[in-house]
This record gives sequence, structure tokens and C-alpha cells, in this order.
Amino acid sequence: MNRSDKAEQQLKVMASIDDDATITQLATAWVGLALGGAKLREAQYIYQEMGDKYNFTAMVYNGRAACYMKQGDYEEAERDLLEAFAKDAKNPDTLANLITCGLHLGKNVSRYVTQLKLAAPSHPACKRLASFDEQFSFAATSMA
Repeated sequence: MNRSDKAEQQLKVMASIDDDATITQLATAWVGLALGGAKLREAQYIYQEMGDKYNFTAMVYNGRAACYMKQGDYEEAERDLLEAFAKDAKNPDTLANLITCGLHLGKNVSRYVTQLKLAAPSHPACKRLASFDEQFSFAATSMA
């Protein structure tokens, strides 16, 4: 369900209970990422604070990288994703984000595609890649 309006409503309820709770802060970052615009900066700061306060994890790096990607700053996103990869080389979200980021930077991402297929064959990115492969094969055979 992609309903940012409902997410905002729930976030308001959470914030009224405890605005400083970690889960509320993470939800604020997620909603900010979904809404974009000025909320992206706030989400970036929240991920930075989470990393500084608790420790940078693959999830925190991925969240901040998603903010950078949404702003078109793929170089900075790649830095965070490589840090996430160093922490957990099998994290499917890190691998999927490295693929997306690498494609935007014009880099060869076949290594990450292979790793993602091995680590999480049912990940949505794997399913999309398989669909693209099928469509390409169909188009190639119809032109032969």
C-alpha cells in the first residue's frame, strides 16, 4: 500500500505519544523519504543522528543513500552503500540499491546482480530483473 497520506496520519499519532522515540524518528525518516522535497533533508539528518547515536548499520546507510539518490546525488549515495556493503555484503536492499545507483553512474553492476540473485532470489528487484530478462529474450527471438 503506497498511501503517504495514511503514513503521515499514523506518524502524527506516534509523534503525539513520543516524538523522540527511535521508532517515531525512523518513521519520520521513512515518511520524509516517501514525500520528498524538503522532507528529504530532515530524513537525511535523522539517519545521520541514528548512526551517530546508535551506530551505523546497513539499514541506516541504505536509508541515507535512498535520500541521496532521490536528490540525484548518486556519488554520495554510492559512498553510503559501499559502507553498508562492507557491514553486510549479503543485505538484499544494499545490493538492490547498489545496482540502481551503479546504473545511474554508468558502472558495471553485474557483480551485484549476481550476488542479489544468490542472496535473495525472491527480492522484488530480482523479480523485476527476471521480468526484464524474459521481455528481452522475447523481443530478441521475435526479431531473429
